[in-house]
Amino acid sequence: MVALFAVFISIGVKSYCLPRPIGQLSDYGNVLDRHGRERITSLIEETRERFGIDVYILASWEDPYGDPDRYAVTLLDGWNLAKGKTLLAVFLKTGKDWDVAILPGELTTVAYPQLAYKVKAGITHLVEHRRIEEAMVALFEVLQRQLSQGTQAGQSVSNRRGSRVLSVLLLLGSLGLVAFFIHRRVCPRCGRILRVRKIRAFDPYQGGDVVYYCQRCNYSRAKKGEG
Repeated sequence: MVALFAVFISIGVKSYCLPRPIGQLSDYGNVLDRHGRERITSLIEETRERFGIDVYILASWEDPYGDPDRYAVTLLDGWNLAKGKTLLAVFLKTGKDWDVAILPGELTTVAYPQLAYKVKAGITHLVEHRRIEEAMVALFEVLQRQLSQGTQAGQSVSNRRGSRVLSVLLLLGSLGLVAFFIHRRVCPRCGRILRVRKIRAFDPYQGGDVVYYCQRCNYSRAKKGEG
């Protein structure tokens, strides 16, 4: 009975700890005015359209765990964001100070392994100075810069691969021409360049013969109909 009661208490605490998301921008901390909310919402939509990543933001004055990272992990799971191509930013106020936690979904981690770390590093100084709206805007600036670099790097790798393939094809083509020339014009006995002599046919409608011959070893080879 005691164990069952403890389970009910833990379920109740968990449900109490997790605020309901208000779309992708949950400003429970009243950080933004109407224009600020419109601006951040626009940046969220732009990031989704350009890069396919859904950004979720929570600003709150309540941290039931006293640990922003632990709270963010709970939210990532509780809001069903853990397995998607998502990024969760949690801004928490404790007293006069603010802290931030940035967590990626699994697909984001696979595509951009260091993204969350770099985004957090890029906005920490603004959070520490309690400039939260600026930090939210800067989050998207850092995020888009990192994602653009990743896209350019992928294109660069693709271009390098294409260049390597073209180089290999040109090399193979050159080797083929060299092999053809050696077969056609190099003496198989002594390696000297073969000379060419054309013999005209009596029939004007037929081509004459071409004789390839070597002056050193007297090797010769005739090709009909090439003259």
